[in-house]
Amino acid sequence: MAKSVSIQKTVACSVLSAVVAFSGSYAIMRYRFNLEFPEYKQDEEIYGKIGEIRRTIDAYYVGEYETKDAVDMAAAGYVAGIGDVWSSYMSKEDYEEYSLSFSGKSFGVGLYTAYSAEKKQIRVVEIFKGSDAEKLGVKKGDIILGAEGKTVEKDGYQAVIDAVAGDEGTMANLTILKADTGETQELQMERKTTEQVMASGTMLSDGKTGMIRIYNFRKGSEKQIIDAVDNLLEQGATQIVFDVRNNPGGAVVSVCDALDYLLPEGTIMTLKTKAGDETVYGSDKNEINVPMAVLVNADSISAAEFFAAALDEYDKAVIVGEKTIGKGYSQQSYVLSDGSALHLSDQEYFTPSGKTLIGTGVTPAVEIKPNDNFDLYFTDEADDVQLQAALNYLNSNK
Repeated sequence: MAKSVSIQKTVACSVLSAVVAFSGSYAIMRYRFNLEFPEYKQDEEIYGKIGEIRRTIDAYYVGEYETKDAVDMAAAGYVAGIGDVWSSYMSKEDYEEYSLSFSGKSFGVGLYTAYSAEKKQIRVVEIFKGSDAEKLGVKKGDIILGAEGKTVEKDGYQAVIDAVAGDEGTMANLTILKADTGETQELQMERKTTEQVMASGTMLSDGKTGMIRIYNFRKGSEKQIIDAVDNLLEQGATQIVFDVRNNPGGAVVSVCDALDYLLPEGTIMTLKTKAGDETVYGSDKNEINVPMAVLVNADSISAAEFFAAALDEYDKAVIVGEKTIGKGYSQQSYVLSDGSALHLSDQEYFTPSGKTLIGTGVTPAVEIKPNDNFDLYFTDEADDVQLQAALNYLNSNK
């Protein structure tokens, strides 16, 4: 005898069948999705934790906060967590400022300064061409006492530096103590974009040695280095000392172009990616044939220590000073969807002979520490024991 089935029971069974079928289909879909996109699960875990943190903060935190600032800090923390001191996260604003600086341009009043914590002084090291600072006669060694009502003595170094910042085209009011006369001046300078001084050359007192201080290897530095070499040779220099002490590095192309001008034909640098792809930079047969030395210290980093290593491996220069830090990765900026960026170590570089600098750095042929109270930018050449050691080596090995 046939059994009757209620409409309600039929519907319930249909729904159950649909749920079972959907659950099975979803499990299979998720399994296949995770196979094709293995990073999805990791992303889900990260987003889940950040979301949980946000919900907890919003529910119980008694203060106020900006979501964007929290997200920026979370991103910075994630990159810091990979354990590479050379990789970093930059907010959109930080990346825009970095991009301008790395391009060899500078926004401000056109001054490169150095701060002495001991003396609590901001002193002018270089004046950028085309700036109001140049037009108003600011000179190396002048002291910036304050800006926009802030003083180094009362408000501190950072407050004065922040006061100099502002919108392009606006005027900054600086109080400057002239090094030569001891006179205090109140000067107005326009905030604008100018080309940085990345390398500058001078003839030393012996009349035969040209010294080139390279502040960094940002884009455009290679032209300034080449011009400095040419100018010193035209002035009669018979030997050259390159000073890359406190040089934080810069662009691979710029340091390779500078080395190409100095080195004979051959390999300059080899870059290798995670996937094993290689990029090789080489030098043509033209070279500079005068005795050379390179001054380095623990703050000669990346392109700076590579510059010294390459000249040394081609027997073009003697390295003098202190052992360098040993950075052997190059970084590239990966711009994210909101304009922020990851500055990520994505290639390892090797010297002309195929050596890595990671963990080893560059050990000078003439190791010597600076004298007490040494000031890199303002110590007289006669009192710079590292420079004198380089000169003694060059003069005795001709």
